[in-house]
Amino acid sequence: MHPMTRVPDAVVWLLNEQEGVISRAQALRHGLTDAGIRHFTASGTWRALSAGIYAAGHPSWLQLAWAGVLIAGPGAALGGAAAVHLLGIADPPGVIDVWCPGKVSSVLRREPYWRFHRGARRSLGSPPRTTAEEAILTLCSQGSLDDIGGWLSKALFKRITTPDRLRRAVVQKPKLRQRALILETLTVVAGGSESPMEVRFKRDVEKAHGLPSPSRQKCYSRGRKSDLGYTEYGLIAELDGMIGHRGAGEIRDARRDAEHLVAGLAILRFGWSDVAGHPCETAAIMARVLRARGWRGKPHDCPRCQKGLASD
Repeated sequence: MHPMTRVPDAVVWLLNEQEGVISRAQALRHGLTDAGIRHFTASGTWRALSAGIYAAGHPSWLQLAWAGVLIAGPGAALGGAAAVHLLGIADPPGVIDVWCPGKVSSVLRREPYWRFHRGARRSLGSPPRTTAEEAILTLCSQGSLDDIGGWLSKALFKRITTPDRLRRAVVQKPKLRQRALILETLTVVAGGSESPMEVRFKRDVEKAHGLPSPSRQKCYSRGRKSDLGYTEYGLIAELDGMIGHRGAGEIRDARRDAEHLVAGLAILRFGWSDVAGHPCETAAIMARVLRARGWRGKPHDCPRCQKGLASD
């Protein structure tokens, strides 16, 4: 056996711990020599992912994630989409976000697979990544209303975190981008209170466009109450959060919808994105259905309408 092929046990252990990725400094510290490192790289056993960072075999996404942490140095942590992928609720991102407590140098900014951010973050797991709350809120702060609802819904539905833990994390971030919207959306998707959705519907859909006022929170069949009842026109509208209307909730809603149909009541369902993100389009749908079912009123445009509802 060639003497250079002998890998110290400590290096083998570290490679196993780090998904086959190691830094030059780690290899030397754990008993490998410069000559040994050159042998493994020259033979193709190790591939250089960056200056002084090596991977055994063809690099996988997880190896690139480990490499990013090692490049950034002690205290580094994966964050954003990379951390969320490791939670099991997103595909692996093409660019891996890494938070590092030290300065982000111009050298780090030129790395092809990673995006480095300055800032210490509490980390956990292997490879080190930010907490679930930190990762989810990072993506929410960067996304649209649909993105915010989607990330919060996935995290809560998969029980990766809880509404209370997310609220506490938001409270600790007074400068968080889209903070108020994130808190409002969290209230809706958590299912503890649907008041933000109801308030927005009444203000931005109903009153802003001159739609008729419905009865609210009344029973029209066996079971729980319906959100909005336009019984004069044989119509019910439900405002569905993203949590509480999946799995058993979906079956319950389907049964209730069937009972409404038997009673001659049509059902419309709107999500948080419909009400908060697209109120004018939602009003247009409501107006068309109401007029088709006998409403003789005429909707009007609100200041943000791009298409005239009155012409529908």
